[in-house]
Formats: sequence, C-alpha cells, structure tokens
Amino acid sequence: MRITILGAGNIGLAAGTKWKAKGHTITFGVRDVESQKAWNARAIGAEVKSFQESVEGAEVVLIAIPFGVADEVIKNINTDWEKMVIIDATNPISAGTEPFDSAAEAIAAWTGNADVVKAFNTTGVGNMMQPEYNGKAIETFICGDHAEAKEVVKGLAEDLGFRVVDAGGLENAILLENLAKLWVTMAYRLGKGPNFAFTLVER
Repeated sequence: MRITILGAGNIGLAAGTKWKAKGHTITFGVRDVESQKAWNARAIGAEVKSFQESVEGAEVVLIAIPFGVADEVIKNINTDWEKMVIIDATNPISAGTEPFDSAAEAIAAWTGNADVVKAFNTTGVGNMMQPEYNGKAIETFICGDHAEAKEVVKGLAEDLGFRVVDAGGLENAILLENLAKLWVTMAYRLGKGPNFAFTLVER
C-alpha cells in the first residue's frame, strides 16, 4: 500500500520501518525536509516530502505528529481526505480536545473524513518495534465507524506484529486515549519504565 506518515518521530519512524520491510511504499510528511528526523526517515529508504506533497496519491495516512499541532498541519493541507484511510495515532497529553471528546473525533472533523480509525496510540515505541512478551503478541486496540477502513488498519497492525482488538466505534477513542495516558503515567511518572504492555487474557 502507499502509506504516508505525517511526522517522523519515534512512533512514525518505527511504523514506517516495519511497513517498508513488509513491502509497503512509505512517504513521510514533515515540516522541515532537512531536519534530523527527515534524514532518519530517509535512512530507512523512505521518501520525505512536505506535508502537502506527502499526501498526494496516498491510500493510507498515519497521523503521528503531536496532537497540539495537528489542527494547524491538517488544515494547511489541501487534499480530499475522504479518498484515504486515516489512522490517528495521536494522544492529547498536553493539549485539550474541546469541543470534541477525543483527538480522533477532532481529526475526523478537521479532515471531513468520518472514517478515521484510532490505532497505535496505547503503547510506546519499544513495544511497537517488539510487540511480543513471552512468546505472545500484545494487543493494539483500534476503533472507528467504518468496517472496511478498520480491516485495512487491522492488516497493517498485523504487519507490525500486533494482535488486534476492535474496541468499537469512534466514540470510544476517548477510552483508548485514556488508556494511553495510563500507560504513560505508569511508564514515566511512576517509574515503571516502558518495558510493559497492557494485554488481554481470555477463557
């Protein structure tokens, strides 16, 4: 698939590296094409373009920029967002989502694409690079209102090595964002460190 990743930070770079290894075509959209993050993206063999140029011809767009700048970036891109599957991996850690309940619902409104899928936001980059504990793949939780879009994201998540759990419609994105806040709090504020993951046990 032709995948554009907005942002070349840790999460975007990790996803792009693994997707490229699976045969997907990866383009990064960045603010400064000469930045260190841009060169990091080039180092994995991906193309690097401006935000505007990066989305041209994309089938999937992963939004992996800080939520605090997402409004500005999205509104300055002139494209038909409805032609793409949009994956929102942002977390509103230091920026509010008002008047929306979640970052994902805000991004759906800003893009005019009601088929946004929330994914890849509930754990850290180490777990994205190595999503296995004791021989078991950890979960990534996704939610969205469009079944076909979620199927696309499910396949991409499995390419990353995750087990996928469908958490329902986009109205549940706030739950995934709160789960992310819990993971960040435990990992960094409470000193547990990033080498743990939330998982499901079933019987």
